[in-house]
Amino acid sequence: MIAIRGAGSAIAQELTALLPPEEEICEVPRGGAMPWCADRYLFCAGLLRPLSMAEQTDCEIAESFLVNAGDVIRACDFVIESNPNARICVIGSESGFAWSYDGAYAAAKAALHRYCETRRLGPGQQLVCVAPGIIADCGMTIGRHDRANLAQLERAHPKGRFLAAAEVARLVHFCLYVDCGYLSGVVIRMNGGPR
Repeated sequence: MIAIRGAGSAIAQELTALLPPEEEICEVPRGGAMPWCADRYLFCAGLLRPLSMAEQTDCEIAESFLVNAGDVIRACDFVIESNPNARICVIGSESGFAWSYDGAYAAAKAALHRYCETRRLGPGQQLVCVAPGIIADCGMTIGRHDRANLAQLERAHPKGRFLAAAEVARLVHFCLYVDCGYLSGVVIRMNGGPR
């Protein structure tokens, strides 16, 4: 069984298409308790605002930290303490390294990355973070209103295009289903290379 928070996301939808037909999928809503007995876990819910940190209210900043880091870290801690064979993948962001217009989002993702790199695990456990850059076909990008800015960023990108959700899903699938769990305590950047 795989437990997924953010099951409606483009990444989770693409991952679902890669799973074996017999794999049970447990969709966990935001704020819902993660089952401790799943074999694998994916956290891919996020909150990005078209506002700088200076433009956000204290409540918006707190919510961003909670959704993008706090809730994920709390759930991971619960799973790690409860399940000696847990294999966990969390979705971070290139913004955690390179910043973002939404500074609250970027700072929360940076905290999540650090957690994944430093959390002590048991020998049968795995915790890996995938940190994509801009994903062309995900809700965070599709919902943006600064289309001209996005087009300029895409033209200036080292690959000349943004990432696809299917590419992220294939890496998540590899980490959780192909790799034997030795790949752990790392943040894998999917940014297309240096700019």
